[in-house]
Amino acid sequence: MPNLSDGPEVRQDFACHTSGWPREIRRGFGTNPAGGQSSQAIGRTKGGLNTKLCALVEGHGRLIGAVLAPGQMYEVEASAPLLNTLKTVLLVGDKGFDADVLRQQMLAQGCLACIPPRSGRRSPAWNHRGFYRQRHKIENFFQRIKVHKRVSTRYDKLALTFLNCIHVAAIFDWLKSF
Repeated sequence: MPNLSDGPEVRQDFACHTSGWPREIRRGFGTNPAGGQSSQAIGRTKGGLNTKLCALVEGHGRLIGAVLAPGQMYEVEASAPLLNTLKTVLLVGDKGFDADVLRQQMLAQGCLACIPPRSGRRSPAWNHRGFYRQRHKIENFFQRIKVHKRVSTRYDKLALTFLNCIHVAAIFDWLKSF
């Protein structure tokens, strides 16, 4: 088990995903073969059309970065653009991020990944329950931005427009904390 008291100061960041952003399924929604649903971060899941938001928040629960992905995409693949930028942080994630590739990548970048192992994992990886209890901060962030109707129900077809709405909601969240 790594000792966090040695070495440079470590910043805590939290990564999480959420899926199930409901939207009205209208006739002809996403039927453009040139642009397509996948290029607009709309994917098919068992529940219908879906979008996955991968967010990275700092220790106080304020947004650092966000990426949209189709709903059927694996969490580690969806969050790769965010996780490639991290250096010397403690990353806390849920069981969806439990992958040896992710843990090795985080160690190579000087980060420590606190992710609980999945129930079927043969060799349990390191997990600190005290750090994992702080994961509620990302869940609280999602609840605060879902107050805005435009974020909680995706009416925008274009992924860029929807991501901008998420950023505006995150800016309002930052301003409320001061």
